[in-house]
Amino acid sequence: MVFLENVRNSARSFRIVLLPLLLYSGQLVFPASGFSQIPRGVFSLPPSDQSAQDGSLTNPDVDGISIRSGWISIEPTEGVFNWSFLDSEVARAAAAGKVVILRIATQAGKPAWVTQAVSNAGGLFFNFVDDGVSTSIPVFWDPTYLAKKKAMIAAVGAHFANNPTVKVIAASFANATSEDWNVPHTSDLIPQWQALGYTSDKMLDAGKQIIDATMVAFPNQYVALAVAGDGSLDPDSDYVSRNAVATANASWPGRLIVQKNCLSAVNPPAPGTNSDFELLWDSRPNVAGQMLWSCAGDTTYRNNGGVAADPGTILQNSVDAGVSYGMNYIEIYQTDVANLPDEISYAHAVLNGTTPPPSPPPTGGTPAPPTGFRLVP
Repeated sequence: MVFLENVRNSARSFRIVLLPLLLYSGQLVFPASGFSQIPRGVFSLPPSDQSAQDGSLTNPDVDGISIRSGWISIEPTEGVFNWSFLDSEVARAAAAGKVVILRIATQAGKPAWVTQAVSNAGGLFFNFVDDGVSTSIPVFWDPTYLAKKKAMIAAVGAHFANNPTVKVIAASFANATSEDWNVPHTSDLIPQWQALGYTSDKMLDAGKQIIDATMVAFPNQYVALAVAGDGSLDPDSDYVSRNAVATANASWPGRLIVQKNCLSAVNPPAPGTNSDFELLWDSRPNVAGQMLWSCAGDTTYRNNGGVAADPGTILQNSVDAGVSYGMNYIEIYQTDVANLPDEISYAHAVLNGTTPPPSPPPTGGTPAPPTGFRLVP
């Protein structure tokens, strides 16, 4: 185990020191030859297990489709896979000249047989209330859960890894609900995590297992990881996400895309110093994003901090915020693709570099030293 305590240099200095160590140990793995560039532009984001609208597929300002499906939909019975929906959607995207981000819902969309297998093996469960609904999930580091998830990832990779339309596969390991990073960490839940044996090391090990399994299963694709903070569970809020990214970048250089899946008009301005957006800035150029919510028809104006404004203006301001962090692509909800065509055209142009952003992104910003870097072996 390589353990670097209290590294006070920047992330760049850390990588410079780390590189020769990894070369010597033989752990450095390079992408396959002929690896394509990170996709750029607008990705239309339909609801999970729902087909992309024809309008998204025919829209020249849409560069790709984000296809989402629940684990239960593709593997309703252990070892028995149903590829019909995913095959159809990938084929439709290919026919339309769009590329694909593939995302399997492994927590909210997990099959009952997975939960039963964890229970039968004596696994531990974390209980919380998710949007008013009592929810129970296996702890993130549960060995049975991880084994079942890795087997599913391997099967999806065997089916799609050689499909040139699929450019990005999403990975997750700290996701209590969706595939976004979500570790419930309100003060009332901390004692439960502690009683269940939560440690940063267990989380990092789980992350390494899932990211490595995804990289192996999809040797021709980028792997996207949505990141966020965990409050007071760890030495600092983004300790696990930052170190998971550092470990993945060391083992799989150039292949990880760091995402923030809460892009809005009220995100902290770049470089996001002392916020959970700072890791996104530090991870350039392999960064991307997903809108927090749709703008069209949202009477709560969630993407504008609850302040009423024109939906198109909110979306454009959100896109500008993403561009200021160097995002290569932005996943925008399908309803906005359908209802805000001028803003989608703008997003396509600015993300592909044919239209300059209204003001240049910041050029400064030194990464704040984290409390510690740990490379998981």
